[in-house]
This record gives sequence, C-alpha cells and structure tokens, in this order.
Amino acid sequence: MNSSNKKLIAIFAPFLNPVGVKRATFGLAKEFSKSGYEIDMLSIHKEWNDLDLLENMRLIRLSDIFNNFPTTGYIKFRLVSFLIAARTIFTISSYLKKNKPGILFVSMMPVVAWLGLKISGQRSSTKLVISVQGFPINNFFRRFLWRRVFQDSQDVIAESESLKSKLENMTGNSNLNYIYNPHFENQHDFDANFNNINEENDFILGLGRLTKQKNFKLLIHAFSNLTNIDNLDLLIIGDGEEKANLDKLIEKLDLSSRVKLLGEIKNPLGYIKKARILIIPSLWEGLPRVAVEAQALRTPIISSCHEGGLGEILMNGDAGQITGKNDPIEMKNAIEKYIQDEDLAKSHADFAFKNLNRFSLSSSAKKYLNIFSRY
Repeated sequence: MNSSNKKLIAIFAPFLNPVGVKRATFGLAKEFSKSGYEIDMLSIHKEWNDLDLLENMRLIRLSDIFNNFPTTGYIKFRLVSFLIAARTIFTISSYLKKNKPGILFVSMMPVVAWLGLKISGQRSSTKLVISVQGFPINNFFRRFLWRRVFQDSQDVIAESESLKSKLENMTGNSNLNYIYNPHFENQHDFDANFNNINEENDFILGLGRLTKQKNFKLLIHAFSNLTNIDNLDLLIIGDGEEKANLDKLIEKLDLSSRVKLLGEIKNPLGYIKKARILIIPSLWEGLPRVAVEAQALRTPIISSCHEGGLGEILMNGDAGQITGKNDPIEMKNAIEKYIQDEDLAKSHADFAFKNLNRFSLSSSAKKYLNIFSRY
C-alpha cells in the first residue's frame, strides 16, 4: 500500500504568462509553510523563479526544455501550452511517485494534474485539492473532463460563491466549497503614489488587457454619451489585440482629445487612487484583483459584469454600481450619478473598504488550513 508525507504539499499552478493567480497562490503557499507544512513549488515554465522561498519551501523544476519557447501570439501560445501539458502529465507523475506528497494543490490545468496523479499510482494516498479560478467557459469537453476530475478530488474550491454555483451546474457535483482568492496581506499597505501623474483633468479609469472579454468599447461608448460633464477624461491602462480597433473607435467618435490609451503601466495603483471612478465593463470576470485594489484605495467602482465574483466584490450594489451587460446608456447614467453625487460615491467606497478583509491572505489561508486539518 502506498504511503504519503502528510506534511508535504505540492503546489501546481502552471502558467506561461504573468497572471493574477501567481501572487495569490504563492501567498497561500507561504502561509501553509508558516503553519508547519513543507512546500514544493512545481515549475514547468519559470513560474516561481523570481520569488523568495521560505526555509521549508523548495522549487521543483519538472522540466526546463520549454523555458525558451515563445508564449506570445494566439497560435504559438496554444501550441506551446498543448506541448507543455502533454509532457507534464508524465513529469508530474514521476514527481508524485518519488516524493509522495500528502496534498497536491492545483490551481491551473487540473486535468493535467489529475491524469498525472492517476498514472503515478498515488491516487489513494495523495489528496487532490482543486482551486478553480476565473470564470471557465461551459462546454461539453470541459464538463465531461471536470466531472471525472472532481469525482476523484478530495476537495474542489471555487474562488467565489458565484463560481461555485456555476461549477455545480456544470458538473452535477454539489459537494463544493468556495474561498475568496487572497489579494493582499494588509489592506493599508497599498503603495499608491500619484505625484508623477500629470493629467490636467479629472479622469475615470479602465484597466486590463485590451481584449474582447474586457469590452472597453462599451466604456468608450458610454463615455461618449456623457452630458453636462466638463473637464473629465477617460484613461485606459493596458495593451492587447484590440488596441487598433479601440483606436479606430475613439477616432470615429471624435474623442481623441479626451480618451487616452496609456498602454501597460507596471504599477497602476496611483492611477486607481486618483481616478474619480474605476469602471469594469467586462463581458465576464473571475475575482479581479483590480476591483479589490480600488476598494482598498477607496475608489468607487462601476461594473457591467455581475457574474463570476464581481457581484460579490460589489456586495450586490451596496459597495459599487452594477449596470446591465453591454448597455452603454445605463453605464453612462451610472457614471453621471457618481460624478454628480459625491456623497453616494464616497459611501459606496467606504462600505467596500470596511468589508475588504474577506480578500485578505490571512482570511483565505485560515479557511484552507481548516480544510487540510481534516485529512
């Protein structure tokens, strides 16, 4: 009979490009380590190379052969992802067979981890814990695989209550939990220096990758419909494949002097703090860090996306305004409401700040550790 090292947690959160899950997963790993667990950070593509590990944490490189493969471009990214996933099934299986961790904690590529665990022969002794991030697309292929993965998992934990409900509907598994992803250690520690921001006018802000999912065209259309509001600009921070289309839309609506695409900014917290409003016009979202950052900086939020965790971040309208999806007039009205009623904007921002501890590292780690203590 196989045995396992019950105090060893293997963390498997593979990614090819920087994503928000990196900081959250690493923060949790450190908290698990401080609670007496040994931690192996499993790497397939330089995931943890730039981070400082604690004394009882190890970096385990499952493979180095893909480190220099290109990860930009739609086709290249998916091809490299497929090659890495296929190889990782066997490299993670070898790791599990040799090291026998008590817990395999997975926050990305759950099917790869599940297949590796099955091949390793450790399924009866290594507890598979799946943490599901984002807002996954519901299709037949994913439903088919995830039903089987979830059945073999000790626990499946969604990052929001909304996502938990979606996963239950997708898989028919009603024995799921949810724990909010951690976004900070101390909500007072956000470094938001805006002394170097040289914007003459007040501004509202959009922030994120310039993709169809982020739906910044909705925000631009809403801004174009504002009335009786002078000296207000729209700034959008981020880059991506929709930039050219957004540039054309801005020119078409004759907004070139008032709407600015600023590109990538390494630390945008100063812009978030100085903005009159942060607006999230996405078609779908998970539990976006930018919303939590805005709440920590007491910047009011408007979102057209209610599903996937944003409704919970905004406390169903008590901590921010929620508009209809793809409705520029309703979004325009929400912007005008905050600009014209500063007391309402402040009350929403203050209420959000008071309830922000839900997304702290200590709160999330405590809930995970309570689950692990049952094993």
